[in-house]
Amino acid sequence: MAVLDKMFSDLGSLTDEELEELLSRLEVEKSSRANAGDVKGLLIEGDKVIACPHCGQTKVVRCGKKDGKQRYKCKDNLCGRTFMRTTNTMFTHTRLNREQWLELLRGMVEGLSINKIADNIGMSGKCVWYNEKKVMSVLMEVFGEQDDFVDIAECDEYSVHLSFKGKRDPAFFIYKLGRFPRHNYTHAEKVKYLQDAGFWDDLQKDPEALEQLLHGDCYLAGTNRDSVCILTGKDRSGNLFAKPICVGNMEGFHLSEHMDTRFAKDAILVTDCNNTYDWFADYRGIHHERVLSTKHANGPYNLGRVNALHSILAAFWSESKENLPATKYLECDIMLFWWLEKNKDLTTKQLVEELYALVSNHINNPITYGELKNRKMNLDTKGIIPVQV
Repeated sequence: MAVLDKMFSDLGSLTDEELEELLSRLEVEKSSRANAGDVKGLLIEGDKVIACPHCGQTKVVRCGKKDGKQRYKCKDNLCGRTFMRTTNTMFTHTRLNREQWLELLRGMVEGLSINKIADNIGMSGKCVWYNEKKVMSVLMEVFGEQDDFVDIAECDEYSVHLSFKGKRDPAFFIYKLGRFPRHNYTHAEKVKYLQDAGFWDDLQKDPEALEQLLHGDCYLAGTNRDSVCILTGKDRSGNLFAKPICVGNMEGFHLSEHMDTRFAKDAILVTDCNNTYDWFADYRGIHHERVLSTKHANGPYNLGRVNALHSILAAFWSESKENLPATKYLECDIMLFWWLEKNKDLTTKQLVEELYALVSNHINNPITYGELKNRKMNLDTKGIIPVQV
């Protein structure tokens, strides 16, 4: 009590600002000691105010337990629903415990294969794939707009093969795409595939189509039939953009769609000699510098940063392309790449902790397995392939 008596005797000497500071600190101390107490009508557990994930209201009370976990009830008259702290988060209905989640996130950060992560956490590859895509969907919701450019920005395209990993329907490949599922079939394997699928006799009636299938060049990178254009850009301040935008070659309206308002007034665009960038720079009134293919630089301007970015992107999927996703999920994986590149100065442990905190605190209905399987391609397919496969 002597301490309190001394504090009370000193109150009169405090200025208004000091008194406000004291009250603020007392409130913080009271909240931290409450540890699941009720402060000014707020239910606080640890350092987090419990709010209803359905309506956002903070008028909530405890409502028993389920499987040893605390349940809550919203007291808002228009809501009144019950929930848990994991409701509408990444951990809704999850079969993974905290340690398994951390190991899964570590595998994502380190670029481990799905099978390797599955072995590490003792779950199926399907479970790992689904939860990886849920994490990526959170990153897309939070950071999907990516960065604007404020100074000297280098832009270029990076191409990867179209991928229909997981697709098993032979008719889809042969009759819709006019190609085989894999790029490295020998002539004998192509014939056997057509015979096993029951298409050989039918294709004998269309020699031109059969010739194209057996000897065509539809797998050459850069052709409109078999490549995806990823538009990339990086400025000297570290602002970054990477997104798949179309099948085949990029056109002016693709640049306009994705880059229209991304440049500051005094930003400088540095590119190779692709005329599409010339049109876009003139259209937007952006200072444009071109680097000839025969030279490494144009005065102080070069493409070193964006070329280095492409090398990192290639390594992200590994030399064997084992981790290259199906094209309809390409945007999701590139979002993870973007986040990792933006946080490249952190250690693996720090990255895992940051990612775990991000997905833990993100309140939204997590994407379902069915929604993922039926995901449409978020890029211009130019009518060459279906938007949904």
